[in-house]
Amino acid sequence: MINQISFFKPDSVIQACEILARENNSLPVAGGTDLIVKIRNGMFPQTTAFVDLSSLPLRFIRETDGQIEIGSGCTMTEVIENPLVCKHFPTLTKAASTVGALQIRNLATIGGNSANSSPAGDTIPAMFALEASIKIRSKSGLRTVKIDQFFTGPGKNVLQRGEIIESFLLPKRETRGVFLKLGERKAHAISKINLALATWTESGKAKFRVAMGSVAPTVIRAPEVEKLLESSSQPFSDEVIAEAASLATKAARPISDVRSSQAYRKQMAGVLMKRAMNAF
Repeated sequence: MINQISFFKPDSVIQACEILARENNSLPVAGGTDLIVKIRNGMFPQTTAFVDLSSLPLRFIRETDGQIEIGSGCTMTEVIENPLVCKHFPTLTKAASTVGALQIRNLATIGGNSANSSPAGDTIPAMFALEASIKIRSKSGLRTVKIDQFFTGPGKNVLQRGEIIESFLLPKRETRGVFLKLGERKAHAISKINLALATWTESGKAKFRVAMGSVAPTVIRAPEVEKLLESSSQPFSDEVIAEAASLATKAARPISDVRSSQAYRKQMAGVLMKRAMNAF
């Protein structure tokens, strides 16, 4: 028996939260690029309602209180082309530019990439490396969660019924960064493994953040690599680069699945770390 599906197009963010809280088995839809694929693959068979978020005021990028706030409804293309993001967060623009083809990037949203909560989500390691926080809206109010506390497992996160991602908060810094991924093809591929590296100067000292995807149940940081880079002089020696690659390999704890083997992912964590440092 096919479920009867209801479709809602709310006029405000609060109304969207109210509908999601009220309607059993309802799903929010923004770009829908991940969701449609999942539905076609038989996931969410109990869904009885879709709540369209695409026309809500969630497409903004602005400075606020020493931070840059990116609305969850911003498409990948909007993130890539925004002057504030390009200037301050090249790691994020590079990650967003690897998401699908141009048509996908024109639809896929930055909020949807995190809400989907895949360990392979390309913008998620960049958000980790940039120390983002996530603003979560419900009908009863707003809460903010650090991005490394948002994900609880593959496809899982802390969002409760009736909550949506409103925006991402990133500390306003002049950063440099690299994002790299490996897939079946050079383009339009889900990551077998990806890695984001970001650096900035704080109190006269270089700070480094390294995050990897598809090497654990959720995206993870590599704190031992970060400590090594922060304690080493630049330009980095071949010995430091080799040690960083080794530490990245040790930090990775992947599984084997249909896209890749555990052994390959673990080895490639070190390879991507080396490539990222050489790309600086």
